[in-house]
Amino acid sequence: MGNTLKDYFRLLSEDKDDSAAAQAIYPMLDYASRVYGKASRMYKEFYEKKKLKTERLPFPVISVGNITWGGSGKTPLVEYIARRVCEMNKNPLILSRGYSHDEIEQYKEHLPNILVGIGKDRAKTAREIAQKSRIDAAILDDGFQHWKLERDLEIVMINALNPFGNGKLIPRGSLREPVEAMARAHIIVLNHSNLIKPDMLRGMKKKITDLAPAALLVESYLEPLFFFRAKKRQRVPLEKLADKKVTTFSAVGVPRSFQLMLSNMKVKPIRNFEFSDHHMFSRGDLREIKTMRESSSSDEIVTTEKDFYRTPKDIMEVLDPLVLATRMRISTGEKAFMDKVARVAGGNK
Repeated sequence: MGNTLKDYFRLLSEDKDDSAAAQAIYPMLDYASRVYGKASRMYKEFYEKKKLKTERLPFPVISVGNITWGGSGKTPLVEYIARRVCEMNKNPLILSRGYSHDEIEQYKEHLPNILVGIGKDRAKTAREIAQKSRIDAAILDDGFQHWKLERDLEIVMINALNPFGNGKLIPRGSLREPVEAMARAHIIVLNHSNLIKPDMLRGMKKKITDLAPAALLVESYLEPLFFFRAKKRQRVPLEKLADKKVTTFSAVGVPRSFQLMLSNMKVKPIRNFEFSDHHMFSRGDLREIKTMRESSSSDEIVTTEKDFYRTPKDIMEVLDPLVLATRMRISTGEKAFMDKVARVAGGNK
């Protein structure tokens, strides 16, 4: 029931329901958005006016966040930064609230030698880990609205496929803050920039630059690396699925990004199961996917790494799909991006 309700509210927040019931709900959601907006502004002002105390860690903090809920690509960017900081012979610490089990598992799988701190009070978590390990810089996952912790570099991720939703605040839309909040960012990363048309990209970049003229604007994309078979973790080259028909399932913020990526690889998604972001797949969900795949002409079932790591045991037992491994790349502005990261992570602020 919970996930069905989340899916329904996602449709409402994207203005994809024109039913009479939706028209009746929209005014209530508009009111709730105004209440949410006022409460979030007051909360921010409490910290700005020092009514609530902010904390400074004994090492620099790089924040990676967004202004919408879900689907911007924070996790791959956090990984990217952590790897690059390691290349500077520095020890990074990833700080996560731990809200999403899939993200934590992905960090552990991809970055086995990098410390990950999990806890709601991220300042406390960081200090406890720093008592036992040397930390040169912290990377604050989902930090744009985390006012309690001071940071030295503010990075905001935007998904080019759905940058601002319908332009309205939660719960009527998907914005966590008004778009003008991007002006606080030092760097804005426009993700999936390779999946939209050039004229749309130009228009989007102009809007972002108008809203945040002082921020460095860079573009990024997810680079497909290989597939792997879920059970045995056997790698399958990307070209093996060229011209193959597949059934996909995903529960990411913008499922279309996954399907477009496959299409660009000449893979042919013919059945797509889309769930709300961070959906916990039940065995019933997985059995339905299996049944639909068997009744179609699909050659394979394919999913994302984040979806696989969320419920790996059930996915392996029911489906044993191919999982697409990817890595973030910065396509434009990488040197300027890394210069800013290095100045902070290297202690030269």
